[in-house]
Amino acid sequence: MCKKIFITAIILLAAFSAQLYAASVEAVGEALIANNDIGAAKNQAIARAKWAALEKAAQVNVKVETIVQNALLVDESIKSEVSGAIKDFSVIDEGKDGDTYWVKIKANVEQKDAVKTVSLFAKNTSVSVLLPVVFPDGRVLETSPLSEKIINELLLQNFEVVDVASLGNPYSIEQLSNAMQNNDFLLLRSLAYRSLSGVLLVGKVESIATAKEGKNIGYGINLPFNIVNGKLTYRLIGSKDGQKIILDSGYVSARGQAASVDDAVYNMLETLSYEVTNRIISKISEKIRGIENRKVEIVLAGNTDVNKLLQLKGDLQYIAWVLNIETQGTDKLVLDYPEKVIYLANAIEQKRIYSIKKIDDRRIVLESNR
Repeated sequence: MCKKIFITAIILLAAFSAQLYAASVEAVGEALIANNDIGAAKNQAIARAKWAALEKAAQVNVKVETIVQNALLVDESIKSEVSGAIKDFSVIDEGKDGDTYWVKIKANVEQKDAVKTVSLFAKNTSVSVLLPVVFPDGRVLETSPLSEKIINELLLQNFEVVDVASLGNPYSIEQLSNAMQNNDFLLLRSLAYRSLSGVLLVGKVESIATAKEGKNIGYGINLPFNIVNGKLTYRLIGSKDGQKIILDSGYVSARGQAASVDDAVYNMLETLSYEVTNRIISKISEKIRGIENRKVEIVLAGNTDVNKLLQLKGDLQYIAWVLNIETQGTDKLVLDYPEKVIYLANAIEQKRIYSIKKIDDRRIVLESNR
């Protein structure tokens, strides 16, 4: 009897583990049919569907297609990682809709590997922001003048910013508070993965009404407004050597007053935003500048000469984060770039002047379409 129970327990444990680490996912992908080549369109549609399956399994909110438009380029550049995460798949439906070919696949995906694969697209220079506000009556506001000011200032400095609140925050304010108090990197890292960012600014603002309108303050005088005190507690999370670390943390207090409690909260948030914005953004800038730029070779294939190479050099100078471009011979440039090479390849291809022929983690081969 005991042996039977033990075996049953092992089976149940195995089933539970399978639920944790494996998922059967259905996903759809589509691609334009170019030059009546349905086979090529189908292959690209499958590549897109595979990405969609990874996104579902990893529970990532930011679509990779918003970052990298050419799904075939993505699939080729990290083919081994995609293959490792998707154990097997089958096309369960497909068809032609005008000049578009679509496929529907069913894939068995290892969730852990899916998270790892999708996180390869986390941007070093992208910042996620989550700063909910708790009102005196317990209501929670996930977007406020504080978060908006910080996001706007980051955008002005050419950072890519993700407002986590717009993605649908899966955690309660209590979970968020406990994570910050206990440095729970599992939850914080999960937030970073969901938004595919290299830096995560997470915190909360608690507010309390310390004095209400009409309160007798002595000498027969009643208070003509409400007073609210607030405190921001935050963590700035980054990465070093593959590990999540705290770049900065702290708390800042502020006060607001107004005819209504809600208006007093908003005035407090305005004051708070001026107190913390410059400090936080300077820390984020320091983190981004501290990223070691990688050397990337850009090879111009086909019939090339010095003039074409100089044209390419000029085009690259207008791409964000590209630094220190050096010319080597008549067909090669070497530059510094803090992001993953896939982002540089995508930025080049979006100019529609060049076609990407080959890409790896340190080298891009392209041809001019001029």
